[in-house]
Amino acid sequence: MPSPTLRLGSLPPLRVSPGTLVTIALFAMLLFPALSPSGGGPLVIGLLALASGLLLVVSVLVHEIAHAAVARAFGARIDHIALTLWGGHTQYRARRMSAGGSILVSLAGPAANGLLALLFTAAGNIVDPGSGLAVLVSTMSWLNIVLALFNLLPGLPMDGGRALESVLGAVLRDEVVGTRITAWLGRAIAVGVVLWPLSWIVRGAGSGLSLLMLVWAILIASMLWQGATAALDGARTQGRVRTLDAAALAQPRRLVGPTTTLGALDALRGPDAHDAPAADPLAEVLVLDPGGARPGTIGRAHAVDPDAAASVPPQLRAGTPVAAVTAPLGEVVALPVTLRGEALVEAMLGRPAPVYLVVEADGSPRGVILSADVSALLRAR
Repeated sequence: MPSPTLRLGSLPPLRVSPGTLVTIALFAMLLFPALSPSGGGPLVIGLLALASGLLLVVSVLVHEIAHAAVARAFGARIDHIALTLWGGHTQYRARRMSAGGSILVSLAGPAANGLLALLFTAAGNIVDPGSGLAVLVSTMSWLNIVLALFNLLPGLPMDGGRALESVLGAVLRDEVVGTRITAWLGRAIAVGVVLWPLSWIVRGAGSGLSLLMLVWAILIASMLWQGATAALDGARTQGRVRTLDAAALAQPRRLVGPTTTLGALDALRGPDAHDAPAADPLAEVLVLDPGGARPGTIGRAHAVDPDAAASVPPQLRAGTPVAAVTAPLGEVVALPVTLRGEALVEAMLGRPAPVYLVVEADGSPRGVILSADVSALLRAR
């Protein structure tokens, strides 16, 4: 079920997962016993417990708004902020950001929680000591401290891990290595999150609360492990992006127009070529139709179907246009042969097309790159 999207003033679109309501309810249930000794009827205590759950979500939202504000200050485009069962995240796009900018974006969230902790602590000094409200603000103070410290852990996908990733990338001059190191640290943290409550149970300090903490720890560790794994996958993809080379990826193709006849192609291939479809060089022919080309493209490409071409009788081949035995591949965009790595990927993403014609400096064709082939290369395990 898609998360509903809210718009609050100038804030980025806010996607609120149904799991956020679960977070509010669970935290209210956990805090209710701590509020009971403070006096007040069940209704008042219940409202305070519910307020604690709402304030938890607000703390997470402030954390994410801080990320978004700093990212926007460094030129990023904010897509949305999401609130989920496990907290939240900010989705933004930035073509290029300095290591310093990335570090500040990462640390902005924990800094916001630290500021909230100070505000709740100050509020605790002006409320009646021992009251339910005092317990509430005290709880929110230490909770924001915990949120800040937890997010500062130096492993992906935590904010501290993202900051360390940027530092290592700058120091080592290799962003991919920085990502791999912090992702493995994130996996180590995920294991530690489970071992901590498990050690309490093994030492005989287990209780119903300890078992509940273990369950939550396993769920949180699973989220952390998945985030670290996604980072490792991203690093592997980024490493492959670096190896991309338009000249090496270009597949040789014989370019012909749609009106070229099969007979003309047979003359280029030698006598009786249509009798050996298994070794048919027509598979290396690309039919390029410049008609109706949209701005930014040079036409539409079609691939010859060797079986269909072989089925045309010899006496008809001289008058049969190759376009009669082709299947469409899609629009064609020209790319310079000099493009490599991220520059090649950015050029392909900037002008998406199923087929790219790699051209030399003088405009002559070098070969063809299929988007599907590049995608498969980057996704391969």
